[in-house]
Amino acid sequence: MKAYKNILVIKMSSLGDVLHSLPTLHALRQNCPDARIVWAVHRQFASVLPGKPYIDDVIYVDKKRLKSLSYWMELRKTLHPYHFDLCLDLQGLAKSAIVAFLSGAKEKYGYWEMREGSFLVSKGLVGAHKYDHVIERYLDTVRALGGRVDDLAFPLPDITAEKEAWRRRLLQDGLKGPYIAVVPGARWNVKEWPLDYWRRFLQRLTDKGLSAVILGGDDDREKGRRLKEQDASGLVFDYTGKTDLRQLMAAIDESLIYLSADTGPLHIANALKKELIALFGATSPERTGPYGGTDCAYIHLIISPTSKATPEEPLVDDPDCMAQITVDTVWNLFEEVLKKVEP
Repeated sequence: MKAYKNILVIKMSSLGDVLHSLPTLHALRQNCPDARIVWAVHRQFASVLPGKPYIDDVIYVDKKRLKSLSYWMELRKTLHPYHFDLCLDLQGLAKSAIVAFLSGAKEKYGYWEMREGSFLVSKGLVGAHKYDHVIERYLDTVRALGGRVDDLAFPLPDITAEKEAWRRRLLQDGLKGPYIAVVPGARWNVKEWPLDYWRRFLQRLTDKGLSAVILGGDDDREKGRRLKEQDASGLVFDYTGKTDLRQLMAAIDESLIYLSADTGPLHIANALKKELIALFGATSPERTGPYGGTDCAYIHLIISPTSKATPEEPLVDDPDCMAQITVDTVWNLFEEVLKKVEP
């Protein structure tokens, strides 16, 4: 791989997609240890990015202003002084193509699946993992440029302070001892496990004397409220919409086991190598599921028996698919995983 001096990585959203790109960042830094690496991202997802030595600078891109020519000029003035010799567009959409075009980079590349005309700005790089997990597709850009990919790692920010604060918060709220982290929501309703199934799972959990912490964003507040209201044990704690991203990372990292459907926090758990259970139906775990390469012992998947999602068909709109995953199925796997992690 060339000894690039100034590299721009474009991956602006969403949470899971940004996390999927981190192994490529790790590979870039291994191959270009002296390069200045800059990352372009939407501000709301920037807090999951690591600082130095992986990223030297972060540029925030305002999605709402990308249709404005005056904003294009602002971005150009921000980007050009870096004198980029490489731009790597891992988004592959029109919005990222604008940023790549304005970067002034001498070489502009992306992964092979360049959409919405982004291929007109950046050359898609095809590798041996064209139809494999999206993490490997991104890593193929480094391989295609002559770089080595010796391992798969997720560089993350230091959340030591957040974890200490989270532990204090739990004590103040009356939660002592280990807990299970659950996220009942997802970006698309079709990905979600039915809320009543979650209620029944949590009841089994608390009947066993285990605590549960419900996590998620603002859109999940109603789900968290309803699950908390239906709990009679006092062992269910609702933090939906009550954490920022780094606090969410701390909450997941401190948990005993993480459990959710296909949603952004799942990929936080994966990056943290947390023991996790992931429920899939409308989407394909072979393409966007939790992935650790050769290190996958912490990943436990349950796929709906009626799932038709494939790596080539990443989202299948079947509203009944996730309901085919029974509470018994999830509970039985949970008890197996619990045996692995119990003190």
